Order: sequence, then structure tokens, then C-alpha cells
Amino acid sequence: MISDLHINYELEPLSPEDTVGYALERMNSLHLDLLPLVHKNHLVNYVNIYDIEKIDKESLLSEVPLFASVLPFVTLNQHLLNALSHLKTLKLSLMAVLDEKGTYVGILKTSDVVMALSESLSIKSAGSIIVIRVRPADYSVSDISRIIEYSDAKILGFITFEIEATNEIEIHMKLNTTSLKNVLATLERYDYRVVQYFNREDLTDDMDSRYENLMKYMDI
Repeated sequence: MISDLHINYELEPLSPEDTVGYALERMNSLHLDLLPLVHKNHLVNYVNIYDIEKIDKESLLSEVPLFASVLPFVTLNQHLLNALSHLKTLKLSLMAVLDEKGTYVGILKTSDVVMALSESLSIKSAGSIIVIRVRPADYSVSDISRIIEYSDAKILGFITFEIEATNEIEIHMKLNTTSLKNVLATLERYDYRVVQYFNREDLTDDMDSRYENLMKYMDI
């Protein structure tokens, strides 16, 4: 679920009574292209910097045609992975967070979600990363975990996503070991196709960078 640790309360939303000039100044200073427009604790729209940059700066935001008639948002009871999927599908840098009554709570930034998920998946801990590809019908978390444990290793975290234009799923697993010889041999024995792995301790920073880039740009 989305908790106080994930919500940004410091980014104040815009108000319909704010001017276009004020909105542009705010977004430029914050290096944001989008901010929610909130009135009496209710989300009424979004302000996109590209939609207002050529409008008279003295105009009120309430007078300007804005983002969309159907407003995207996330709720407090959503899982972070679902929230990230929503953000990535709509290609948004942030989204308003609403409670169960529809009251505005704060802002959820895509970058903050990626960071939270990276930490939860043990990306910074010592170990290795293995990437395998399987058909959806062959995908079993319990089977893969058991195979890894046969090789005296454990999965610290993993994430899956579909490969476009193929009927395959790619699974990225973070393991608690830097010795992969037995793990790779066992996976091969059970007909799992390993497409990539990182296990050299002197390449830990590169491995973490690659995996974090995957988190940032993948479509979940």
C-alpha cells in the first residue's frame, strides 16, 4: 500500500486562483512539467507546463483549458507496483494521491516510486542478478525459488515483465550470492534459459545501475 513514506507532502498543489505566471514559476523552479490543481481539498485538474507556457501570465488557472476531463489519480490502498504501472502507462511524472473519500492527500512521484521499489527489492545489498526468460505457461515462482535454493542460494527480490512481440516473460532475480556457477548449472538442468547475469564483485556498481535503469524504463 501507499504509505506516508511514499507521498510527497512538500510539493504544494496549484489553486484555480493562481495565475499562469505563478504556475510557470513554480514548475520551473521545481523542474516539474506537471502539478495537480486542487480546490477545497479536491482534485479538479492538472496543470501541464507545455499547455500554459504561451498563455497570458496574468490569466487565472481557472480560466485556462487544462489537462483532461477524466483525471488520473492513485489511492492510498493501491500497491506501489500498481501505482507505478498507472504512472508509466499514462507517461506521467507524478499523480495526485486521494483517500477513500476522494480528498486530496498529496503527490506521488514516479521517481520516488522507483526508488522505493528499488530499496524493497534489495538492489543495494551484496549479491548477483540473474535474468531468465520463460513462457507464461512455464512460469512458477515456487519452482524457480526451489531450484535456486537447491544451489544454496536465496532470492532477495525479483520482478517480471512481458517482452514485446514475444510470448515470453523476463524475470530479473537478485540473489544473496556472488558465486553463480552452481545456480546457473541447476537452472540449465531444469531447462531455464538464462539470458544475462552479473556476478563480479568489482562490477557491483554497474550491476546496480543497470538494474535501476530497468526499473525506470520498463513497462510493468
